Amino acid sequence: METVPQPAAGPIDAYVDGLASVLRGPGRTRAEMITEARHSLEDAAAAHADSGLSELEAERRAVAEFGSLRAVAPAYQAELAAQQGRRTATWIALALPLVNVLAPLMWWDSPWGVDEHATHLYWILVDHFKYTSFVAAGVAALVVLGFSWGSRYLRDGVRYTRVVGVAAVTFLGLHALLGAAVFGLSLYQWPAAATWPPVIFGMAVNLGAFAYAGLLSVRCVQFAVHARAAA
Repeated sequence: METVPQPAAGPIDAYVDGLASVLRGPGRTRAEMITEARHSLEDAAAAHADSGLSELEAERRAVAEFGSLRAVAPAYQAELAAQQGRRTATWIALALPLVNVLAPLMWWDSPWGVDEHATHLYWILVDHFKYTSFVAAGVAALVVLGFSWGSRYLRDGVRYTRVVGVAAVTFLGLHALLGAAVFGLSLYQWPAAATWPPVIFGMAVNLGAFAYAGLLSVRCVQFAVHARAAA
């Protein structure tokens, strides 16, 4: 069966495909940037075509005026890294307080008394986990302001994004260990908690929230490193 040869990509298609291949970042934001770039190129090409250039020459002129990938990609990549940093900080600022506020529901109407057999160490760990969660959420909220209102004062937004990502990865790792200690001690003191549906569901929610925050944080570092390499 014969294959039908595909028409060669025009200058705009080739340029946009090249831009898409070098950018790394949040999917939706990346897609919007690529779409906006295509629309800008098409508008410029249409204007050149109206002035009398052929379609091919109009596209070539539009691409040349837009700038080479080497010149354009770093700014796009820096913005994508900043968007990832903002998304990471926003998730931490919202998720940490929420999981702590909902945590008492895990023990609601349980067949054992929560105060029964609870050690002093257990309550120290619980309080530390709770307070550090709210402090971290507050810091994350300030970081979000840094990405928005404070961005005009940042000399190096990519470096800021990388610092945020590294700090988030470190904090989440330590905080997860503390949470695991609290949960392990809970099961030791109240073995029935291992089969109590609200506890099981609550732990699944906590694990999901922490795993997603960790993924966002790792990508924050990756995209910042990619932006630095593209500069």
